[in-house]
Amino acid sequence: MNMKAEVCPGTECLTCGFRSEVFASLPDYQLEELSRSKVLMHAKKGETIARQNDSIEGFIFLRDGLAKLCRTNAEGREQIVGIATPNDFVGLLSLFSSKTYNYSIVAIEDSSYCSVEYDMVMNLVGSNGEFARNLLAKISRVSDLLIGSRLDIDLLQLRGRVAYILCFFANEIYHSTRFNLPVSRREIAELIDMRVENVVRILSEFRRDRIILIEGTYIEILDKEKLSWAKMHG
Repeated sequence: MNMKAEVCPGTECLTCGFRSEVFASLPDYQLEELSRSKVLMHAKKGETIARQNDSIEGFIFLRDGLAKLCRTNAEGREQIVGIATPNDFVGLLSLFSSKTYNYSIVAIEDSSYCSVEYDMVMNLVGSNGEFARNLLAKISRVSDLLIGSRLDIDLLQLRGRVAYILCFFANEIYHSTRFNLPVSRREIAELIDMRVENVVRILSEFRRDRIILIEGTYIEILDKEKLSWAKMHG
């Protein structure tokens, strides 16, 4: 891996998204102490930020870019369980339940993230009850979101699943009808539990029906209403 690390200026934490609802309860002196143990890292697209089954050494906050959370099962099949966006704390679902990561975190765009020492976070949990409650609430929300998204996808037909992921990137990630898909067809298939050939076929159908324009990774949604209909009705 070619990831680069640098010291992250502690003063930035006072204005950065890092001071979210999780860390909002920390007094400035604890936030500054935490910041001194924090390292700013950079990962190129495709680089692994954390690997499944590796020991948890840091509390990871994604500042810029996108990352996929993925698990590899006993048969060696990879399943993407979620997409992390800027200002997300990634790795939360493993924080209290395990000493190792239950999934890998891989950059799908050039990304930067902060890593705080695991022991520092655990010390804050023990010394600041409000921080502990905020952290547990955040973990619960992340869990609910992942489960809800998985259930939503499982209830959809094949065309609906592909429409779902296009709407997700357009509405939740890029806030635009024009964007470059940061994931491959294979990764889309893993994310929505489909075969790659079905993903390719349905994307071609959407292009034929003038619902989308697609050229390589470039996507333009031409008919939002038809795409939304496809998401709901397949």
